Amino acid sequence: MEIPKEVQADIVNYQALQNQLAIIQNQLARMDAEIHSIDDALEALEQTEDEFAYKAAGPVLVKVRVSVLKEELQERKESLSIKKASLEKKAKQIEATLLQLKKKIEATLSQLQGAGNAPTGA
Repeated sequence: MEIPKEVQADIVNYQALQNQLAIIQNQLARMDAEIHSIDDALEALEQTEDEFAYKAAGPVLVKVRVSVLKEELQERKESLSIKKASLEKKAKQIEATLLQLKKKIEATLSQLQGAGNAPTGA
C-alpha cells in the first residue's frame, strides 16, 4: 500500500506540531519553575525586617531596597504569567489541530486499507 503524498504531508505536519507542542510544554515548565522561585523570594522578602537585600546582577550582588526588589519581582511574575497564559492558549490550539490531523490521517489510512483488501471480483 502506497501512502498518498497528501497523507505523507499531513504526517510530516503532525510530527512538526508534536515537536512544537513539546517545546511549548518545556517553556511552560520553565516558567512555572521561575514563578515558583519568585513566589519563594517574595515570601522571604515579606518575612525580613531589613530595609535592604542583595540582588544578583550578573556575577555581582547589588544592595537594593527590599521594596524595590519586591516591585521588580512582582513585575517579572506578572510578565511571566501573561506569557504563560499566551503559551497555554497556543498549546491548546496545537492540541486541537493535532487531534483533527490524527483523525484525518487515521480515516484516510483506514480507507486505503479497506480499498486494498476489497475483493477484485475476478
